Amino acid sequence: MSSQKNILFIVDHLKGGGAEIMSINLAKQLEQNGYRIHFLLLSNENNFSQLTSSFKLYQLNNLDNFISGKLLINKELDKENKTKLDQIIQEVSPDNIIITVWYAFLLLPYINHKSIINWLQADLLPSNNKILNIFKILKNQYRDKIYKRKFIELFSQRRKVTLNKDLQKKYSNLLNIDKEYIQVIPNGLPIPNQNNSNQIKFEKKWDICFVGRLTPSKQVDHAIIAFSKSNLRGRMVIVGEGKRRKKLEKLACKLNIQNRIDFIGWVDNSLDYIKQSKLLILPSLTEGYPLVIGESLINNTPVIAYNCCEGVESQLYTNDMKRGLVALNNIKGLIESIEDLIIDPYIIPENIHEKYSLDQMAKKFMKIMQ
Repeated sequence: MSSQKNILFIVDHLKGGGAEIMSINLAKQLEQNGYRIHFLLLSNENNFSQLTSSFKLYQLNNLDNFISGKLLINKELDKENKTKLDQIIQEVSPDNIIITVWYAFLLLPYINHKSIINWLQADLLPSNNKILNIFKILKNQYRDKIYKRKFIELFSQRRKVTLNKDLQKKYSNLLNIDKEYIQVIPNGLPIPNQNNSNQIKFEKKWDICFVGRLTPSKQVDHAIIAFSKSNLRGRMVIVGEGKRRKKLEKLACKLNIQNRIDFIGWVDNSLDYIKQSKLLILPSLTEGYPLVIGESLINNTPVIAYNCCEGVESQLYTNDMKRGLVALNNIKGLIESIEDLIIDPYIIPENIHEKYSLDQMAKKFMKIMQ
């Protein structure tokens, strides 16, 4: 029966990052279960052409203003793209549409379809840093009011899937609905061959590894500061790209550790760097269910992370692994955890791969798509 079903994913792009990779992983798993997969990209950027070669890809045109700037504000889709969007949906004739990542959600007012799943892979509502300036406080309060109004407008009365219980509670309170109406489906991962992966020993070239977008919410500067102030004398590798890269490179120079940090940029296989590192660090301000934690643990590299949400806390779940959980924005705690775990890494459970079943994740999506 499922072999006759068409699934249309609508995403910003396939440039890189956890949410995009997760979308492809889910699509591949659904494809293995007989679904025909289509992707609509708002921006023609695809760094995963080999993985997506079996999918039918579509794109909208000239959306620079639509997919930039603040997310939860009113943005108009031009007439040409409205027509093209209708034509693509008509051509695909999807049984289900899965919309995910960021700006793709702004297409919701322009899509008339009976089965749309909004896959909220991150917190769409921005967090506010503590500030003392009264004018900035009032500005943030006004901004938050606008964003919340837009969030309610977009997602009220629509099916929603999110990654952790914190976001489920937050969104259900905002939309004034029972939290059971928002499905929680944690991320799954392709699991390496257990017989082979545990036998291979990798040379540990780096003490610490960061993998992800170099954006403000990832707070990579906290990782760099903690590394510089720790008693470590090895190297750190930063895998990823983003608008904060130049600032982070300047920070490394300011701390006089520029010769001990390798900025790699985007790579095809970040796992190579994770496997060759003693620790992975994730000092994010906010997360959904970061798959880089699972990727690291499955490959026997312990993780240190800010305890910014249930999606992080639930992955470091044994008493021993909790030594890698650090209170949010506690750089001193990062330093202490780094120095502790570099000497005495916590034990990663042998059955850790069972926690990240991509097959079970896909089956949960298949169930709600029926």
